[in-house]
Amino acid sequence: MRIPERPLPIAELTKKLAGQGNPGRLVTLFGRKKIVDEKGRYLHWDEFRRKVSNDGLSPDEAWFATRTARIAAAQFVPLVDTTQRRFSFCEPPSLRAALQFADLHAGGMLGTAPQGLIQADGSRYFARSLAEEPFASSFIEGAATTRQRAKQLIFDKRPPRTRDELMVLNNYRGMEFVKTITTEPLTIEAILETHRIITKDTLDDPDDAGRVRQADDVQVVDETNNEILHQPPPYATLRQRLQKLCDFANAIDAPGDFVHPIVRAMILHFALAYDHPFVDGNGRTARAVFYWSALRSNYWLIEYVSISSVIAESKTAYGQAFLKTETDESDLTYFLLHQAEALKTAVERLLQYAQRKREEIVAFERRVLDDEGEFNKRQTMLLHDAVRNRVASTTISEHEKQHKVSRLTARSDLEELVKLGFFKKRMKGRANQYTPVRDLAARLAAR
Repeated sequence: MRIPERPLPIAELTKKLAGQGNPGRLVTLFGRKKIVDEKGRYLHWDEFRRKVSNDGLSPDEAWFATRTARIAAAQFVPLVDTTQRRFSFCEPPSLRAALQFADLHAGGMLGTAPQGLIQADGSRYFARSLAEEPFASSFIEGAATTRQRAKQLIFDKRPPRTRDELMVLNNYRGMEFVKTITTEPLTIEAILETHRIITKDTLDDPDDAGRVRQADDVQVVDETNNEILHQPPPYATLRQRLQKLCDFANAIDAPGDFVHPIVRAMILHFALAYDHPFVDGNGRTARAVFYWSALRSNYWLIEYVSISSVIAESKTAYGQAFLKTETDESDLTYFLLHQAEALKTAVERLLQYAQRKREEIVAFERRVLDDEGEFNKRQTMLLHDAVRNRVASTTISEHEKQHKVSRLTARSDLEELVKLGFFKKRMKGRANQYTPVRDLAARLAAR
């Protein structure tokens, strides 16, 4: 991965331009440019310098005008880089548009009643998607397994056979843990526990799970050429930095310091990855903290969205988003733009899936299952998934959890399907396992 060319710090660039014989020209450059180019792009110097200027400005002058506009528009956050410079960000129109999309579609109701989905429908439509994020997040870190195997590990409770499979299962458990603490303030102990769960039995030294690193020998390195891409802060400063991160996560903004909840969640993701407080598992932990923050702010759909699946499609762009921030005076905007686009893509995919799923269920109900109202909605959905080979088996506990009903109701649902000849029941371990009959579709059609 190539490190973007670092621009001159604004102080040095100012000195350079002032020394070219016309200091007064600098005054004319203030306000000459916007924070984005004519196409609305928030370019890093590495791309900006290659543009052909049509306004008579040299690349240095055009960058000075743009960078000073960004400084004037920047909002600073109480987190610092390794040189003690505060991180900051701007909100170009493309970022604001992505945040509005998240506001409209990742919380509250999806669409317009009565067609819209409400939060109570989440587990009904998206329960199987809960395996995607732990799978994709582990894939980014090099875990080798399949989506099908990930679903078996999580939903069928099959034991992991390899370290990579354990990474996926641990990631799922870590995501489940952060969901249980969204009503609580973020603490260092909570971050350490998240890391402990995510890395349990997968590290060279088991004691490193849930423990801040003990040395400065951890670096982010390009595996293709061993070039150092990022040198994290010294380990002696990590406790202090983690506390500042927690303070930022829990802060109640004054009116003039408002940070959009999704922006806050993305900054937490960046900051934890930047600090790299662990010997391994930093990326997975950082993404889990993002989910904690977004869910804490009531963006309920994000529980079912897999940002990592989008990131995994272009890991280079993900890495470049970090590097652009680090090489341009700790301007977080580059990372925020990347993550906002990844989030928008992930939400759009889930909404498309939800629409297809809803249309399929409605059509299936009309064609086969809803003639006499014989089945309730839970049974209808289970039969629908079984006919399409989306579910190989289920248990009372799984049915109870997915539909958020009592154990008695879940048992009644499944036993009735067995009585009608659509499912078979057999004991597996200490639990009954309910499996659809092989000719389920034919039996339903012959009702």
